[in-house]
Amino acid sequence: MPQSAAVIGGIQRMVLYETRARYFLVGSNHAQTKHRVLKIDRTEPRDLVIIDDKHVYSQQEVRELLGRLDLGNRTKIGQKGSSGLSRAVSAYGIVGKTAPSTSRSQLWV
Repeated sequence: MPQSAAVIGGIQRMVLYETRARYFLVGSNHAQTKHRVLKIDRTEPRDLVIIDDKHVYSQQEVRELLGRLDLGNRTKIGQKGSSGLSRAVSAYGIVGKTAPSTSRSQLWV
C-alpha cells in the first residue's frame, strides 16, 4: 500500500496550530512516528472548508512542513499582523458541532 494511501490506526494525539487564515490540525499515532494534517480554512465565514492531503508524514516531514508554514506566514518587519504559525492547543480528542439552521460550525478541541 503506498504511504499516501495509508491510514494511521488510532490517532492518539492532536495538536492544533493556527495562522491568520487557517488552522492546521496535526494528528499522530502513540509513538509519534506517523502524522496526518488537516487544513481548515478560517477565511470563509459561511462554509466549513477542510482539506486532507491524505499523506502520512514522518516526524521529520511534519516538522519541516510546520517550519515552512511558520516562515511563509510571518509578516515583514514593521507590518502589523501575524507572527507566523502558533500552537493553539494540544489534545487527545476532538468534538465538533454544526447548527442545522445555519451553515456555521463550531469546533472544540
